[in-house]
Amino acid sequence: MEPRDPLHGASGATKRGIVVAASVVMVLLLVCFLIGSGRLSTPDQVMTNAGSAANELSGPKSAQAAAPKQQIWTCSMHPQIRLPSPGKCPICYMDLIPLETDADDESSSYAPRFTMSETAKALAEVETSIVRRQKAKVLVRMLGMVTEDETRVAALTSRVEGRLDKIYVNFTGVHVTKGDPMVTIWSPTLIKNQVELFETLRGAATDESVIKGAEEKLIQAGLTREQVDEIKEKRKPILYVTLKAPISGTVTRKMAVLGQFVKEGTEMYIVNDLSHVWIKLDAYETDIPWIRYGQDVTFVAAAYPGKKFKGKVLFIDPVLDTKTRTVKIRVEAPNPDYELRPGMFVTAELESEVGKTGKVIKSEWTGKYICPVHPRDDASPTPGVCPDSGMEMRPASSYGYAEGEEAEPPLVIPAAAPLITGKRAVVYVAAPESDRPTYELREVTLGPRAGDQYIVYDGLKEGERVVTRGAFKIDSAMQILGKPSMMHQTNGRKIEAAREKGEEIVKHLKASPSFL
Repeated sequence: MEPRDPLHGASGATKRGIVVAASVVMVLLLVCFLIGSGRLSTPDQVMTNAGSAANELSGPKSAQAAAPKQQIWTCSMHPQIRLPSPGKCPICYMDLIPLETDADDESSSYAPRFTMSETAKALAEVETSIVRRQKAKVLVRMLGMVTEDETRVAALTSRVEGRLDKIYVNFTGVHVTKGDPMVTIWSPTLIKNQVELFETLRGAATDESVIKGAEEKLIQAGLTREQVDEIKEKRKPILYVTLKAPISGTVTRKMAVLGQFVKEGTEMYIVNDLSHVWIKLDAYETDIPWIRYGQDVTFVAAAYPGKKFKGKVLFIDPVLDTKTRTVKIRVEAPNPDYELRPGMFVTAELESEVGKTGKVIKSEWTGKYICPVHPRDDASPTPGVCPDSGMEMRPASSYGYAEGEEAEPPLVIPAAAPLITGKRAVVYVAAPESDRPTYELREVTLGPRAGDQYIVYDGLKEGERVVTRGAFKIDSAMQILGKPSMMHQTNGRKIEAAREKGEEIVKHLKASPSFL
């Protein structure tokens, strides 16, 4: 008995449908096998490899090797579409165009290189620069205001009860020198203290320490050493004692009134020494990494156009202002001519040198110790005590400065070289071994921008040449050819993502031959 045909009794159309369905299933299985085995490393090669696999099944290998290279058709808007015959794009329905390949290019159509002729290079105006290791400086601009130096403010306070019988400084704004007369006070307490000193001096056998105690009592009441010596010499009490300016400076507040009866602790004058002032600047939070204690700052005031003032960073506020998103920077500046007045607006600049790891460099402080409140350029090479403040000096590295290898110059490239997408940055590197102009796509890790340069942390080597002009034109050509580009990242893709994209593209194979 003859075996029965499984399609016996089926119509011709049904048989053809079953054959087509079986062919589609075979192609799907073949594509999945190629993806799983690694032959289709990217989703954009699914269509090309599927066509080549079909050619392998349709004829002997010897005939295929002798046959000319098959023309591939692609879409100008969707370069990932690659079909063996002309037709329409299955995504946008535009007419497919022939894919032009360069014989000098790599065998893979998805290679991250682009080769052009010398004429095309001239038309694209491609220029390159060498990757160098050199100093990089970040310029930080800030706005701020002049204020009084809080360490140079003094108050003339009444230390005893009494009546003000004479006022020497009658208004604010007067510049006084330390020791200038300010007010004259009549005080029963002061007279009593003077009498006690006289009685102590009359005693021949009086201990010297007792005499010094009586003198110190008058000094603590507001008298100067010269006034106490005058009282001892005359052996007569001074009824009206003159109180003198505690420091040199400008009288900014006056509370004393003629004939006023003051109590102990009553403030009569406030004197500010404006020979040194503070500049309180606002720095954006993005600029904080480049600001360090002791750095030099230059600033200008609108009142003195063209004149630059200098100062040093004294303090960086540890708290961020949530309303302005800024941090207060305190700068100390000398003001010998009293040109800077509290309340003036200033515009400041700070230039910060950056090392290869992104840390700030101050060469004169490398490996040395500095005072925590008096920053000076001549730092101490050994630990010790600050002669001005009496505080223990600290190593410069404790303030965030680079030390050792961190202070080496970084790799830098021109700011025009990288193409930045927001999440990553790429550059095109000239291939020196190629006979024709060839440029390789390279993803890099950028550091901060230093003027017209970028610091490079990873991705480039010293001596390589990067494209600084015409990079966008090269990248556009890479996108048209469906190769990796600024907007098309392929490195690090996972197999699952490739399969999902491959299955989406294979769905278009179900279109009828007349459509394709």
